[in-house]
Amino acid sequence: MQPRGTCILQFYFSMHLIEKYCGIVKLLHNLLQNVHHVGQPMPGEEQEDIVMTNTQNNILNMKCPLIGKPVTELQNPVRWMDCKHIYEKELVIHYISTKKPHPRCPVAGCPKILQVGRVVCDALLTIEIDEMRLASATNINSTMKRVKNG
Repeated sequence: MQPRGTCILQFYFSMHLIEKYCGIVKLLHNLLQNVHHVGQPMPGEEQEDIVMTNTQNNILNMKCPLIGKPVTELQNPVRWMDCKHIYEKELVIHYISTKKPHPRCPVAGCPKILQVGRVVCDALLTIEIDEMRLASATNINSTMKRVKNG
C-alpha cells in the first residue's frame, strides 16, 4: 500500500497532465479553425436554427378513390391501416356497408378487404396532409412569382 502523500501527488500529477492535454487540444482546435475555416464556425458550433422537414411522403394516394377529391380537400380523412390508402370517412364507411360480404379496397390493384374497425384517422395523417397543403401552397406561390418576374 502506498503512503497517502504519494497518492495525492499522483492525483495532482494526473490532473496536471489532463490540463496540459486539454490545453493542447484547444490549441489544435484554434489552429485548425484559423487555417481551414477562417471566418466560419467549426462543425458543431453553428448558431443557426435547424429546421427539420419531412422529405418522405407517406401518403399513397393523392385523391380519395371513391370520389376523386384530393386528400388535401377531404373534410374527415381516414386511412385504412392495412393498405394505407386514404378516404373520406363517411364515404368509405358507406362503401363498406354496401359492398358486403367482402368489400375490396377501391384502389386499382389493391387486394385488401376493408373493415370498418381498421379505417382510422391515425396520428400522422393530419400532419402529413397539412404538410402536403403547405408544399402545394409553396409551389403555387413560387410559380406565381416566376410568372410575374418572367
